[in-house]
Amino acid sequence: MSALSPSQRKSPSALLHTLQNTLHLTLTNPSPIAALRLSLRVLPHLAKLAAYILIILNVRSLPFGWHIKLFWPVAKLRWLAWCARLRTLSLSSATREAAACKFLDELSPVGQNPLDKTVVTKAWAGPDDCDYNWHLSNSSYPKILDLARMKSALTIFPYYVRSGGWIALAGTHFHFLREIPIFARYEVRTQIVGWDSKWFYIVHRFVTHRKPSSRSAGSDPEKTPSAQVAMSTAPTIYENGVLLNAASAAPIPAIHTPSTPLTGLTPSPSSTNLQAAFLRPSTAPITSNTMLAAAAAKAAVTPELDGATIHCVSVNVLVFKYGRITVPPALVVAGEGLGATPAQGTAARERALALGLGGMRELYRGAWRAVPEGGGERWWEEATRGLERRVERRVRKVMGVREGLDGALEVKGL
Repeated sequence: MSALSPSQRKSPSALLHTLQNTLHLTLTNPSPIAALRLSLRVLPHLAKLAAYILIILNVRSLPFGWHIKLFWPVAKLRWLAWCARLRTLSLSSATREAAACKFLDELSPVGQNPLDKTVVTKAWAGPDDCDYNWHLSNSSYPKILDLARMKSALTIFPYYVRSGGWIALAGTHFHFLREIPIFARYEVRTQIVGWDSKWFYIVHRFVTHRKPSSRSAGSDPEKTPSAQVAMSTAPTIYENGVLLNAASAAPIPAIHTPSTPLTGLTPSPSSTNLQAAFLRPSTAPITSNTMLAAAAAKAAVTPELDGATIHCVSVNVLVFKYGRITVPPALVVAGEGLGATPAQGTAARERALALGLGGMRELYRGAWRAVPEGGGERWWEEATRGLERRVERRVRKVMGVREGLDGALEVKGL
């Protein structure tokens, strides 16, 4: 076997060639001692090859790997914005500002219904994200959600991010339904649930698509076996002995933005027994925690509209901040041109453009408190007028996460 130069030994292709020659000589050499010597000679090369493979498989978990993945959308967006600004460099300041607004409008089109927006983040279960059972580790789910929340913030709230606002994570809850096997490709679908005067609720769904060969029931979700099970096993919910439809649930407190923001929260009682609350008429009051558990149980057997399989559901509670000041979610949503109807969203966006970037910053800093309630003065509330009942129903289903986390703070005193 010919000797390798130092430069050749560093090449992965040279290592594979050396292993191939050594294996051939070992199998054809009749002397066991000579075969052993050849095997020992190739061990360093084999160790190098294994190191190369290990680094490649775990390249996403190398130092600063998470930071690169997290801020890559930011760098990409800044590059595109810089290129767009460069094209208008010789024009007037008003033209440049109009071009910048047009660029941001393309990211988050004006007039969309915020409750109908879905941001998709694609990922795959690499070896560095999986546990010893060859499934996506439960510690990897929140790491992936960091990327999904960053992409969602840049996609849905580009104007707010541009003004210097930021979004803090106040609470999170995971409900694991099925494992995601190693090397599987999956999607994180982020959707706005709703908001109140302070908190903003979003839900993430980890889903995978079935292989084409396994689609025997066609593209109609109602014909899939899981959908048939869901329709036959959907729980009947009773509240105080009265049948409660999920679409007609009682609303939570109003979602307008009071002059004095919320300063505290009152934890709700612990959830009642699921058997009493869901499986039979009962006088036991239904709580947000039991509704959340029922929704997660229903998601376990209900596929997505496109037939995708749900593996995990995560509810996040967020709060908008401008420095240390809490910003009402309705103000942020309306400032992006989102509304109950295209006309309402467009009108809100025009009001925000009329104020300019400086005027919106003043509102975010707390000037919104000086705007009188009623009379249509709070244009950001008018933008979502007509969505109140829908927002209240949706928030009521997931607000148990926030209440449960608040209640956990008092467990040590019980």
